[in-house]
Amino acid sequence: MQFVFPQNITCIICGKEIDSQNTYSMCKDCFDEISFIKEECMFCGKPVINKINISDDREYAETVDEDTEYINDRYNEYETGFSEKKKELKRCEFCEGKRFYFDRAVSCVEYCDKSKKMVFSLKYYGNTYMARYIAEIMKDKMVFDDIKGDFLIYVPLHKKRFRQRGFNQSEKIAQYLSEYTGIPALECIKRNRATKRLYNLDKSEREKELKNVFSLCNEELIRGKHLILIDDIFTTGATANEISKVLKISGVSDITVLTFLTGAYS
Repeated sequence: MQFVFPQNITCIICGKEIDSQNTYSMCKDCFDEISFIKEECMFCGKPVINKINISDDREYAETVDEDTEYINDRYNEYETGFSEKKKELKRCEFCEGKRFYFDRAVSCVEYCDKSKKMVFSLKYYGNTYMARYIAEIMKDKMVFDDIKGDFLIYVPLHKKRFRQRGFNQSEKIAQYLSEYTGIPALECIKRNRATKRLYNLDKSEREKELKNVFSLCNEELIRGKHLILIDDIFTTGATANEISKVLKISGVSDITVLTFLTGAYS
């Protein structure tokens, strides 16, 4: 069921009344707490070089145009100073020694109470309107990082969990992202069996739980293509990695994993 939510009237996170043109339909306080990732590990996307909160050093923009101009200015300002560091970076402490089958992982914002609330609102409370705002932020990240691909694909749910939830949050995000970018969303991954919830499992337990879980459909469409794999959260990367392994075996050329949230390594 699609829940109706009046756009640009109240903050999508806290419900506070806002101006009709506030960026991402957030109030100033919530917007200020979101840490948008600028510089990250080139492999896993963890924010290890530099992170900026794009609300720093300025008054909160009142219009979308002003906000977009500000964001672009800040990104241009940091681009030159950190480009050489990014070239020199090999692997961060999180992904050092790990084998990734995807070519790159990119996340948009750091895990915090506000960003977590956005995902949980969508994922566990059925507020599917939130997928549109999450996709809008991910679209901007694609523009800033010049991310391109032939198809948007998404992490599937098992049919049992799909019946319980009523929708797949990653599919919802991919559909809105397809509208924003013009890149077609394609169903090509199937989940063969239900799995335990992964957030309570350690790395080895996750890998064991995910072994042989995924298979493909529409293989003829994706062979030799550049795919953008959409999910809500990148934690250890176990799910994205297992899917990427199956995709690469089938002949996919390049895989970028694009998620909304990730956490800094520790």
